[in-house]
Amino acid sequence: MIKSLKLKDFRGIKKGKLNFAPITILLGPNNSGKTAILEALFLAPNPFRRVPYMLSKSYETRAIDVVLSLHETLDSKSLITLFHNYVSDTIELELNCSYDEKYTLRFITDNKHVFVSTSKELKDAQTKIIKGMKVHWFGVISKSPHQYGPIYFQDALIENTLLISTNLMKSAFWYLKSNWAPIVNTGICKKVAKEFSSFTYEKYTNITIEPFINDTYSINALLEDGRRIRLGDLGAGAQIYIIARILSEFEEPEVLLWDDIESHFNPRILLKIADWFADLIEKNKQVIISTHSLEAIKIIAGLNEEVTSILLTLLDDDNNLKVKELKLKDVEDLLESGIDVRVAESLIL
Repeated sequence: MIKSLKLKDFRGIKKGKLNFAPITILLGPNNSGKTAILEALFLAPNPFRRVPYMLSKSYETRAIDVVLSLHETLDSKSLITLFHNYVSDTIELELNCSYDEKYTLRFITDNKHVFVSTSKELKDAQTKIIKGMKVHWFGVISKSPHQYGPIYFQDALIENTLLISTNLMKSAFWYLKSNWAPIVNTGICKKVAKEFSSFTYEKYTNITIEPFINDTYSINALLEDGRRIRLGDLGAGAQIYIIARILSEFEEPEVLLWDDIESHFNPRILLKIADWFADLIEKNKQVIISTHSLEAIKIIAGLNEEVTSILLTLLDDDNNLKVKELKLKDVEDLLESGIDVRVAESLIL
């Protein structure tokens, strides 16, 4: 389990630290660091590792590619967007984990490249002097154009993490399609279809990927009578839930990360997700999610209160991360009072 994270100069966060429980819910206004925290945790095991997304139909994707794609604006995508205010020299992510009391990942930039370094001793790590500092690095990326140099280690160095986001659903579909045979043969799809049936009016027996029209493919829910319905036609919530469940079951990450978990979900689906999270905790997995919704917190934390930490986050005027832990009763009081968490400064400062 990831016990804590300390950040320095990562994206919009100048510095900050927070602790995690088996289930941690990040709550806060826009631009309060929630997504940056999840992205830091997604990169931490190794930004060069292969992840279950495909940003195009032709090649596998690394964790760093996914994070950069989420912040691509028009024709602008660059590694410097990871660095605070685009000008800091070093990003530092320090974690306390179950197997390593202290694990650090650093991104260190010179004029043309970003070198990735870790506190772990890696056999093939290289040494370079950057701005007067000796750096032991295991991978390098050029700033522009975005190209990889030598990479000497591509496996997860700590507990592996999986990031779920509505913005990654197409990339997830391409990955599922490319790996459909091993996925379907595990029986995952029948299991997920049965679970999905528990909060709908129809009974589904399987999830399939099949040709649709003009050489295109779709993910379908298979009904008992043999009819197929595209997931997208069942609603965005159904599509996100099923893809997230299949990815998680197939990849089996130690830590599940989910950004804006309330997006497109009604209370019935959220209740099912809360049940799923409880099952993950029983299997010694960890869940860290973000939300703007007090209703979502009430549902998820209400079913898992003893193992859940609710953290209200905010960035102060100097971009330092401020964190306040809330109890479920605090959330219920906020909900009853009609307070909008997007205007939450008075609760922290």
